Amino acid sequence: MLITRTYRRTQGIALAALALTAGLNMTGGATAAVQRPHETGGGGSGKALQAVLDEAVREGAPGALAQSRTPHRILNLSSGVADLATGHPPRADMKFRIASITKTFVATVILQLVAEGRLRLDDTVAKVIPGVVHGNGYEPNKITMRMLLDHTSGVADYTGNPRITEIALADPRHDFTLRELADAGLEYPPDFPPGTSWRYSNTNYVLLGMVIQAVTGRTYVHEINKRIIRPLHLRSTYFPGTDPRIRPPHLHAYVPAEDDPSRLEDNTNINTTFARATGDLISTVGDLDRFDSALLRGRFLPARLLEEMLRPTPGSHPFPGSAMFRYGLGAIIATPPCGVRVYGNGGTLDGWESWMGGTRDGRHMMSFVFTTTAVNQIKLTEQAVTAEYCSHMPRTDSKGGSGAHKGADSGAAHTAPGPRLVPRRSPAHTAP
Repeated sequence: MLITRTYRRTQGIALAALALTAGLNMTGGATAAVQRPHETGGGGSGKALQAVLDEAVREGAPGALAQSRTPHRILNLSSGVADLATGHPPRADMKFRIASITKTFVATVILQLVAEGRLRLDDTVAKVIPGVVHGNGYEPNKITMRMLLDHTSGVADYTGNPRITEIALADPRHDFTLRELADAGLEYPPDFPPGTSWRYSNTNYVLLGMVIQAVTGRTYVHEINKRIIRPLHLRSTYFPGTDPRIRPPHLHAYVPAEDDPSRLEDNTNINTTFARATGDLISTVGDLDRFDSALLRGRFLPARLLEEMLRPTPGSHPFPGSAMFRYGLGAIIATPPCGVRVYGNGGTLDGWESWMGGTRDGRHMMSFVFTTTAVNQIKLTEQAVTAEYCSHMPRTDSKGGSGAHKGADSGAAHTAPGPRLVPRRSPAHTAP
């Protein structure tokens, strides 16, 4: 029998209202997490993970929410508020935009098609989606499905194309198509010849969305719903399409105001069709834990393909400056200081920083979300993974960086994986 315990650290409405006008300084009072028998690494009582959520709020996140799950218990942990306007606390059933964690769902469907013999990892884009990748120095007969999955294709990232931002600003209801997004990336020459280097590119997963439709005759949304969301009964996980709203209950997302970074603006309601197949899913921490656990336990993929998915790609650095993370096929592999391996993915969308991960047996899971990108995502993700799976918190140096994250500027707000579009003047768009 699973035991669910919820621990919260919240602020009052008055303090939330103050944060709207005077910036963020939300440390607040605390309710102590109840001590529980020691689980794997540091995940037993939840105190270490709770400290990371509190740190995220001190850094500027209005709210932070996590769920830690083992066969013996579920811990729901939170800090700050879900909505600055109401001061209501975060709850585990609240939905949020999971950004690039969407890529793990897309990769799972691609690998299922491989398992069914309808696709091969060494099939090229020239064969599967002919005519899409062409010209401008590209070699479509050399770019394979594996290269799209692990970001070694060299295809340029469409999120760097200002034309997408201009369209989003001009028409907040614009319904971006996969082909439109792919063409925006392919306007730029390749970053490197196929298979010779590694660079994160959202265009890879736009192309994989097109591959799913080419192979099955149905959209990636249809196939993910049919193959993953409905079989797992992930009732809080869905693709919003052009609807800018999130179904209640949900967290709110915040970004620094362009004219005054100390002031936060609500960025919850956005049309995320600019992130099709790369970052457009909405979910909850509980649904993410259930999905990742089922994936790691082998429910969706045969053992050989699951191992391919979870094998680190040489030279991959999904969180720049951190040695803890490597990229597989639509998955991130984290190795905290204690040596435990954790498999999942991370997401970045303006107003959201998220993570899901679990041990290889799918028995110890942890997902979290911070409700702003104005925090040090890399440092906090390192600390959260270490807190959950190791017996001690990472040492923090005088500059605020963790012992496992020595190469990056810990004073900046780091966002990974992947760059984002920032049409700040529009309330309707942001990027993975």
